[in-house]
Amino acid sequence: MRSVEPHRLVHTGYRWYLVAWDLSREDWRTFRIDRIEGKPKASTRFKPRKPPEGDFAKFVSKSLSQVPYPIRARITLNAPMEALAKRIPPSAGVLEAIDQNSCLLQTGSYSVEGVAMHLSWLGVDFRVHEPPELIEHMRKLAARFLASVALQPS
Repeated sequence: MRSVEPHRLVHTGYRWYLVAWDLSREDWRTFRIDRIEGKPKASTRFKPRKPPEGDFAKFVSKSLSQVPYPIRARITLNAPMEALAKRIPPSAGVLEAIDQNSCLLQTGSYSVEGVAMHLSWLGVDFRVHEPPELIEHMRKLAARFLASVALQPS
């Protein structure tokens, strides 16, 4: 059983999450609503805290898309954030506008192959900033793809 100060419910497009201050860990936590068991017990009142990182929804998005994964990536996508936000749910990555025609994607995965596969499905030009192992993997993929068509007659 955990003792928390519940602050906000956030919907990611797929699931509801509770953002709460965990009293024993003295830190913010997210909890999937459908995984909470038992009856909540009300106890003492608490003073509301400022949202983690300034925004509850952004905190949940970051928690789901980056923190649990060993591979964390930063990628510039050459398309407007509004267009990509329809295709990249908050649970898959955090998007930040750079300008009207590009945005920064921060995401995570269990493998560089997973990130590469998702980037290829987006259908937009992009530039990988980190991690170095993803950059190297993309170089190898690019060489493999180029070699696969270089031998074909035009």
